[in-house]
Amino acid sequence: MERIKSIHLTIVLIFTANLIIIFFHSQLQLIDALENLRQYWHNYLFNGILLYLLYVLFLVIFNRKMLAWFAFFSTIILFSIANFLKLSYRSEPLLPSDFSMIFQLQQILQLINFGHMLISIVLIGVLLALLIYLIKLKEKRVFKSKIRLFIGFILFLFIVCIFYSKHPNNPYTLVSNAFGISDTYWDMTDDYSQNGPVAGFLKNIDVVVMEDEPEGYSIEAISAIVEKYKEKALEHNSDLATLEDHTVIYILSESFMDPLRIPNLELSADPIPYIRYLMEETTSGLILGSNFGGGTANVEYEILTSISMNDFDSSLRIPYTLLVPNLQRVPNITNLFDHRIAIHSYNANLYRRKEVFDKFGFDLFIHEGGTPDLTYKETLDGGSYISDESAYQEVLDYLLDEDLTGDTFILLTTMQNHGPYSANQYETEIEVLNDMDENEKSKIQTYVHGVNATDLATEQFINQINEIDKPVTIVFFGDHMPSDVFDPLSENNEEDLNFYETEYFIYSNFETEKLNYPVISPYTMSSILFEHLNVAVTPYYELISELKETVPAIRWGEYYLQQNQTAIYWELPEDILEIVDDYRMIQYDINVGAQYSIDLGMFDYTK
Repeated sequence: MERIKSIHLTIVLIFTANLIIIFFHSQLQLIDALENLRQYWHNYLFNGILLYLLYVLFLVIFNRKMLAWFAFFSTIILFSIANFLKLSYRSEPLLPSDFSMIFQLQQILQLINFGHMLISIVLIGVLLALLIYLIKLKEKRVFKSKIRLFIGFILFLFIVCIFYSKHPNNPYTLVSNAFGISDTYWDMTDDYSQNGPVAGFLKNIDVVVMEDEPEGYSIEAISAIVEKYKEKALEHNSDLATLEDHTVIYILSESFMDPLRIPNLELSADPIPYIRYLMEETTSGLILGSNFGGGTANVEYEILTSISMNDFDSSLRIPYTLLVPNLQRVPNITNLFDHRIAIHSYNANLYRRKEVFDKFGFDLFIHEGGTPDLTYKETLDGGSYISDESAYQEVLDYLLDEDLTGDTFILLTTMQNHGPYSANQYETEIEVLNDMDENEKSKIQTYVHGVNATDLATEQFINQINEIDKPVTIVFFGDHMPSDVFDPLSENNEEDLNFYETEYFIYSNFETEKLNYPVISPYTMSSILFEHLNVAVTPYYELISELKETVPAIRWGEYYLQQNQTAIYWELPEDILEIVDDYRMIQYDINVGAQYSIDLGMFDYTK
């Protein structure tokens, strides 16, 4: 009888743990959590089995029931809260790759508001007090040594299977598939909702760059593609000069977008009049990103390499941390310049940027606390981050350096408009006219004040660029929307494409033709730059050029064609499919294969 009661209690506790996790994943919406449990009951049954095995693991480790249950529920609660916070701030669930940032905890905590921080600290304190109490409590041992070792060995094998879950005929994957666990790689939040957060989290442990090798991949296939685009580049480049003596500045403007594009938002004045004027006069448009409210490093990666993350496996969420450091060579736009400088208005601890930029070939990486350190560190009206005006001044110092001759590439990543956005942070001049909660209104005004300051600083910066007696081109773009500022104005932000689009423009201090690319993806930006400058391209950028003319944007399996049409891969016309397949083959070769294309001259100017 006692044993039956124990089994019933275990089932109830496992169900409770399952409910806690999905409740937090559903952003504390109990009805949504229960609906997920009902609709995907078979997947949550599998999650329940995984949770039970986690409990058994703690039982083997501590060999005491109370301590095991304590460790189990502490893990569940901490996982649930971390997942809740990540969803709140980034609209993306907690991933195994996030733990690579554990050593940047101080920087991560700065992004969390005081209320969430206080609750987390109190909770951790309570858990620690309970732990001390349970350790002192005398409790009967559960397993004898041999049984404990045997169960531990079985669990060890199970954990090994999880770590290799993307490999063929993996027992864990076969069982999970039998329960109905599947991939919704284009939306990780839905993936966790349908498969259960535990199963969703675990299937992202085994990181795979690209799931399938393109059919026919070989040195012969790569050679044929390289030769094809060499011939096209040679024809395209006739009578065109290279980037010699050009200075190109990529400005990744943190969380920058036009607030007037937000549905239902009414402001007392236009916050970005100068940038709006520039966008009417020069090459400009919108960048369609893959992430809502985050993903700066991924935008940097796509912009610099012209590699779309569309064909990467869903487990590869951050190439900077999980891919680039493991590659021997990483072709990117900086390779075409004599001098390569990266400037970041923050420290370099996040996303392994030092290692990545070294791999990219940057000669100099200037960042807060680095060697060399930033010269200008003034903040906007006493805010938390270095102002855009200071960041622009940092760039100007290098532009005016007479020792810096020849073609130069500068990457500037700003921080001024980074969240969180607090109410009453600034004395704001532009007001929100909507009838809404005063606290939420003040948060929007804080963000709007920031982008207005960016507009003013950008005007001043470009006026100074115009005084420089050498060709300078600025590629300015926002990396993503602010994470939660506009939530009160719309219930479906994460489904509205407006909330994935940010502004871009390309400006030169000499006469250029205005190009028409209204919506693009980050990977096409450099190709548009070369067309804007009317300069020669490498075979690789000839391929990207053909791609941008047919598929200017890609987002999680959906190809955005001309005339506002969309298609999935299998629906693409044959002529477009050929270009997409060439691109996939080169992408696989660079990131997974033998990098034949680099040795064969895909990334060198054709002579």
